[in-house]
Amino acid sequence: MAKRLQVNFRRPGPSVVAEEGQPRPCAMGVPWVNSDTLATLRKRHIPRTDAKGRPLSENPTVKR
Repeated sequence: MAKRLQVNFRRPGPSVVAEEGQPRPCAMGVPWVNSDTLATLRKRHIPRTDAKGRPLSENPTVKR
């Protein structure tokens, strides 16, 4: 079983977490998108994409 070194910015020191077949993030406790990035996205009107970069269709039944 693979182990991953993980840093949580809300707790001191690194920890080792088991992946158990699922990838785990290496950094926890911080937002992934900072305020500057959010301001740029609002200004540029960049459409949302899936994991492979294809544009997502706006589906009114799916909540964000």
